[in-house]
Amino acid sequence: MATTADLPIKTLKINEFTGNEPEPDDNDRYFAWKIARRHNTAVPLAQEEEQAWNAYTVAEEAAEQAWQALDSAPTSDWAATHHRWVKAEHSLDAAAGRWQSAAAAMDRAWDEVNWGDRAYDFYNQVLRQTGIRALMSANRPASHYSLQTQVQQRRREREKITKKTLALLAT
Repeated sequence: MATTADLPIKTLKINEFTGNEPEPDDNDRYFAWKIARRHNTAVPLAQEEEQAWNAYTVAEEAAEQAWQALDSAPTSDWAATHHRWVKAEHSLDAAAGRWQSAAAAMDRAWDEVNWGDRAYDFYNQVLRQTGIRALMSANRPASHYSLQTQVQQRRREREKITKKTLALLAT
């Protein structure tokens, strides 16, 4: 069975009325239009966030592999291996920043929504029928607010360790 993350991020077309705003007194059509409009506005932001998240996970794996390589690097290659780790950490920091920005933009896209039970039910019903991924925060990666800080803190701790080794190599 497909997971939520396997579903595509696509725009919604609900009864062909997502383009023009219906009259507010036509409650059901207006309600559906508002939800579809909010979803469709967020689609490019969700795609950007997903790409940034994927780039972050790749950069995180590369940084971790580079860090692990320091444990087994011969003394003659340790400085070069350290340099590769520094570059991988720099890439990881940049990727964390890109995801943090993309996730914040996605948050802003949904912040203004006053979703009640009726809206959630309707939105989820439409998504089940269309096979499109929900763009609400429950279906997104973990909080981005402190990610870059965590990445930088971990790097500083590891830099303290590597400085000791580099100092010994210089002697």
